[in-house]
Amino acid sequence: MNRWHVLPVLALFCALAGGCSKTASDQDAIRASIEKHLNGRADLNLSVMDREIKQISVNGDHASAQVEFRLKGGDAKMDIEYALERQGNEWTVLNSQPMGIGGDPHSGMIHGSGGAPEPGGGQLPQGHPPVN
Repeated sequence: MNRWHVLPVLALFCALAGGCSKTASDQDAIRASIEKHLNGRADLNLSVMDREIKQISVNGDHASAQVEFRLKGGDAKMDIEYALERQGNEWTVLNSQPMGIGGDPHSGMIHGSGGAPEPGGGQLPQGHPPVN
């Protein structure tokens, strides 16, 4: 009799584990898509910047990721939000924008020195193209 109680619990555990694996693989695929997008841009000098993906949010076939760019050996940093869409089994970057638009006008802006002025008055890390 006890075996019949274990089977549904085991099935539920497997289903939950599969769902967690999907989330982890989505996050890995989103990270890879952002890296591919950045590496494909000839106007970026990635060797002078460190980057860290701070947060990923997935909502069905759409996702957003917050990435912090830091100038190596300096204090300059900027946060960029990427919008992504699932196309088949892969994620594709749709667009990006500095964070803080519509909220605090200074959040997402570069702090420190170095880089070209941004239209909003902040600065981008050296080698980073203007953000549209």
